[in-house]
Amino acid sequence: EEGEGANDAMPKDEAKSSADNSSDSGVGKTPTTAEKVAAMLQMNDNGGGGASYAYTTAADKAVEKKTAVSNYTTSAAAGDTPANNKPANNKPNDASNITTSSATAGAGAVAMSATASNGVDVGVGGGGDIRAPDYIPDNSLDSLAKSLNETFKEWEPPKFLWRTLYSVLLLGLVFRRVFWQRKLNMQQTLQQIARVGPDTLGVAMLTSSFVGMVFTIQFCKEFSKVGLTRVIGGLLGLAFTRELTPVICAIVLAGRVGSAIAAELGTMQVSEQVDQLRTLGSDPVDYLVAPRVVACALSLPILSVISFTVGMAASILLADLRYGISPNAIIDSAAKYLEASDIGVMCCKGLCFGVVIATISCGWGQTTTGGAKGVGESTTASVVISLVAIFVVDFFLSMIFFNK
Repeated sequence: EEGEGANDAMPKDEAKSSADNSSDSGVGKTPTTAEKVAAMLQMNDNGGGGASYAYTTAADKAVEKKTAVSNYTTSAAAGDTPANNKPANNKPNDASNITTSSATAGAGAVAMSATASNGVDVGVGGGGDIRAPDYIPDNSLDSLAKSLNETFKEWEPPKFLWRTLYSVLLLGLVFRRVFWQRKLNMQQTLQQIARVGPDTLGVAMLTSSFVGMVFTIQFCKEFSKVGLTRVIGGLLGLAFTRELTPVICAIVLAGRVGSAIAAELGTMQVSEQVDQLRTLGSDPVDYLVAPRVVACALSLPILSVISFTVGMAASILLADLRYGISPNAIIDSAAKYLEASDIGVMCCKGLCFGVVIATISCGWGQTTTGGAKGVGESTTASVVISLVAIFVVDFFLSMIFFNK
C-alpha cells in the first residue's frame, strides 16, 4: 500500500516524461507497481548496498530512481526518516548506501591484500577506514646494496693484484696446452731456445766465476786457520749446486731475457698486434706464451750445469794460485760430499725458476696499457717481481728438498 501511495504521489508530468522516455528508447517494458515494490523491499533488506535487483534497461533505472525519491518524500511526510535513509548532497540514499558499501568492500580488499603480501595485521574499521600497519618494511638492505654498488663501480683493484692473477691463469693455460692438449709450436719454441741460451750463457758464466772465487777466498782463509782445507771443495760444491748456481742463473735470466720478453709482448699489446693474431685465428697463448715458457724452463737447467762447472773451475784455479791448495784435494773433497741428488735439485730449481720468470714476464707484458710509458713500467715491474719470486720459490723448494 505504501508503494502504491508513493506511486500515486508522483507528479503526473514526471510520470508522463518517464513513460515517454521509456517508450522512445524502446529498450524494455516499464515494470509494474508490484515489481517496483518488490525491488524496494529487497533493497531495504540488503541495507541499501549490493542490491540483488539487476537493472536491465534504461527505463528500469529511471523508474527505480523516481520510486526511491517518492519513498523518501512519503517517509518524510509521515515523520519517519531513518538515519540511513537520509540523502547526502540531495541524492537518493540508495546511491549513498551503494557508495558506502563499495568503499567498505574496497577497504576490505586492501586490508586482505596488505595482510597477504606483508604478513601484517591490517584491520578495517567502520565506514571504510583502514588502520595503518604496525610495522612498515625497512628498505635499509636496498640502500646498502645501492651504496656498495656505487662503491665497487668506482673501485679498481691494484695492478699488482690483477696482474698476478692473470699470470697464474696464464700458467694454467700453458700447462693445459702443453701437457693435456699436446699443442706446442715447435718452430717458435726452438727459436726462443736459441735466443735464451746464447743471450744468457756468457753473463751467467762470468757471474758464476766471480761468485765462486769470492767464496773460495772466504773459505780458504777461514778453514786454513783450523786446518780444514780438505773440506773446502765439498763446501764449494754443495753451495754451488744447492743455492748459488740456480739462483745466479735465474737472476741473470730475469734481467737479460725476462725484461726482453716483457718489453716485446708489451709493445705488441699496445700496438694491437695481439688482437690481430686473434683476428687471424691464432691463439696468443700457443704462439707467444707457451714457446717462451718452455724455452726458459729447458734452458735454465742447462745453463745452471754449465755455470756450475765454470764456477768450480775458477775456484780451483784461485785456490791453487793464491793459497797453494792442490786442485786434486778440492776435486776429491767435492766428489766425496756431493751426490747425484744435489745435481738433480739444481736442475729442478732451474726448471722452476725458468717457468716462473717466463710466466711473470709474459703476464706483465700482455697486461701492458698506456703506450710507451706503460711498456717501460711493465718491463721494470716484471724484473722486480721476478727477482722477488725467485727467492720466494727458492725458499719453498729448499724446505721441500732439505727438510729432513
